[in-house]
Amino acid sequence: MRCFSFSSPARALTRAVAAAAMLLPMIALGQQAERFGDYEIHYSALPTGMLNAQVAESYDILRSRTRGMLMITILRNGEPVTGRVDVLARDVDDELTEIPARQVKDDQWVSYVGTFAVDEGDSLIFEVTVNPHEGGGPFEMAFKQTFYPGK
Repeated sequence: MRCFSFSSPARALTRAVAAAAMLLPMIALGQQAERFGDYEIHYSALPTGMLNAQVAESYDILRSRTRGMLMITILRNGEPVTGRVDVLARDVDDELTEIPARQVKDDQWVSYVGTFAVDEGDSLIFEVTVNPHEGGGPFEMAFKQTFYPGK
């Protein structure tokens, strides 16, 4: 079994996202995963105002009720791997917005984070394409998230 340091900022961000999604029922779907053979793609989306200040600052993420954050982690046989992550968000009017996903890495952990504008009640369909650098892709998936940033 592999043990990771709990002081890792990348893992702290992952834990913060997962904890926020689990603790607040206002988030429709929280963190989820899709399996593609040896690969597992974890994803979550939430308002950035739900992040704690230290985690947001360490990753240069603006905490706000009007900003959302998408996080993607690529695992192969349970180990994080790098790749290319492309994300489009589709709103209820069928308008597409590209969400650039930047790599956040610490020690041996890597995830991809993108931020975007969001209003309370927005319902977005995220269309995600993942191409692991180790090959095996591309993997495509989509998920819907409704945002309720609160007051």
